[in-house]
Amino acid sequence: MKLDENKKLTLTEEELVYVKRANMQASPANAGLFLRSYVKNNNLVEDINNIPDVWFFVECIQAYRRKNYEVI
Repeated sequence: MKLDENKKLTLTEEELVYVKRANMQASPANAGLFLRSYVKNNNLVEDINNIPDVWFFVECIQAYRRKNYEVI
């Protein structure tokens, strides 16, 4: 899962599933918290101790909601 400088989200099919689940939360902040926990609990990051902060995930949710994402 990556955000470029134009706030475009690039993610895999597996990550998209978790983004869609987290997106069910009303606010982007809550959805970001859920997305961060999904990523952490399902080992979708290489280094579990260096997970990005919650604001990264909030921005990912916002990009998804603006339909500014690409699945690779």
